[in-house]
Amino acid sequence: MTARVPCPPAPGSLEGYAARFDDLFGTLAQRRGFREYPVGLLAPQDRNKTLTCLAGAEPVVGAL
Repeated sequence: MTARVPCPPAPGSLEGYAARFDDLFGTLAQRRGFREYPVGLLAPQDRNKTLTCLAGAEPVVGAL
């Protein structure tokens, strides 16, 4: 059996969380993908439709 190739660590405190699941993934690509997925979810993103949506919105009468 070959030695397991170490995975690059996830940034910040996500590494401690991701390392707990290393035994569930058999390949380096799976372990790396599991570390990258929450990083992508937590990264700031531009929402290109937000301003378009708000520009066409009208205030609801009696909403306050």
